Amino acid sequence: MRQENSATDIAIAAPVPFALRANRAGATRRMIAVASLRIAFGVIWFVDAVLKWQPAFQANFSQIVASVAQGQPGFLSWWFSLWQVIVNGRAPIFAVLTATTETYLAFALIAGFARKFTYTIGIAYGLFVWSVAEGFGGPYVPGTTTDVGAAIIYSLVFWALLLVDAGRMSVDRLIAARIPAWRRITG
Repeated sequence: MRQENSATDIAIAAPVPFALRANRAGATRRMIAVASLRIAFGVIWFVDAVLKWQPAFQANFSQIVASVAQGQPGFLSWWFSLWQVIVNGRAPIFAVLTATTETYLAFALIAGFARKFTYTIGIAYGLFVWSVAEGFGGPYVPGTTTDVGAAIIYSLVFWALLLVDAGRMSVDRLIAARIPAWRRITG
């Protein structure tokens, strides 16, 4: 009986096995890879945000929303009509809200700011853009439609980040060190 305790004591006192250190290094590489993906995704959103701040986008916002309704199936006409009514006369406000949202997403992704909140907003915004501005990726016409739309993929990337982002290389880590309640926002 004493030999078992002695063996346990030796195992506990032994240095961390090499395999465990290698796993830790692999985990660090994965966290850096996820952070790099987040930052690269933020740069893509930054380019998109810059384009949304262009006067031509803001001037043509109503036409963009109206053109999406063309060729859509009849059962979706109510959805696109609703958004045309909502945007009509308020296009500059919606254009600025769009540009502001994309600017926020870009900077928050690059900095790693309020990650849980940002990813949730990104999922919702991507679905909104996909359903309104991209017309659910349609109209789906055999032989002519070859894309389901990019915004649905953006939502999936945000969802994946929400599931796996460990917070390395983020401003959230610095904020949470000083304000522990910040962890509720960061995930």
